[in-house]
Amino acid sequence: MTESRPRSMDAVRDEIVGSLTPVRPLAAPSRRVWMLVPFGIALAATAPLLEGGARANLASAGPLLTWGLTGLQTLLGLWLLALGFREAVPGRNVSGRALALATVLTVSLVVAITLVTNAASHTGVPAGKVVQFWIECVILPMAFGVPLLLVTTLMAVRAFPTRPAIAGGLCGMSAGVLSDAGWRLTCWISDPAHVTSHGVSIVILTLAGALLAVAVDAPRWRRLRTDRRASR
Repeated sequence: MTESRPRSMDAVRDEIVGSLTPVRPLAAPSRRVWMLVPFGIALAATAPLLEGGARANLASAGPLLTWGLTGLQTLLGLWLLALGFREAVPGRNVSGRALALATVLTVSLVVAITLVTNAASHTGVPAGKVVQFWIECVILPMAFGVPLLLVTTLMAVRAFPTRPAIAGGLCGMSAGVLSDAGWRLTCWISDPAHVTSHGVSIVILTLAGALLAVAVDAPRWRRLRTDRRASR
C-alpha cells in the first residue's frame, strides 16, 4: 500500500506533464493596443477617401476643427481599446468607475464635437433626404468599423475574459468611435439631428462587440464547466 501510492502519483504527474503543450504567451494589453494603432489611425484617416471623398467644406472649416477634432476622437477610440484589452485579462477587470467614465467621456466628446462643428459651419439635410441620409450615416460607418471590431474582439476573447460582454463591448465602442472619427470628415451635414445617426452606429457596434465576444467565448466556458463536473 505504501509503495503503490507514490507510483500512482508519479503516473498522474507524468500524464499531466505529457499532456502539456507549449503556448505562445499573451502580449500585454498595452502592447496589443500599439499593434493596432496604425490600423485605428488608418481607419480614421481613410474613411473620407472611401465613400464620396472629403466633405466640401473641409478646407474652409480649418485643420483644428476637422483633423484636430478627428485626432482627439481617435485618441479616445484607442483608449477605449486599451480598456477592452485590459478587461479581457482575467484578474485585471476594469472598475465600474472606469466603465462609467468611458461611457460618459464617449457621449460627451461626440456631442461636443457635433455642437462645435455645427456652430462653426452649419449644414442641413436637403429636403426629402432626411431618412435616406440618416440611414446611410448609420450603415456606412458601421461597415468601416466592422473589420476593426472583428479583429479586436477576437483578440480580446483569446485572453479568456471573465466578463466577455464588457470586453467585447469596449472593443465595439472603440471601433465605432474610430470609424466615426473618420466618417465625420466625409459627412458634410453638421445638423445635430442628423448626427444622431453617427451615435446610433457607435451604439450598434458596441452591442455587436458584446454579443460577438459572448458567442465566441461560450464554447470555452461550456468545456470548462464540463471538465469541472467530470473531475468531481
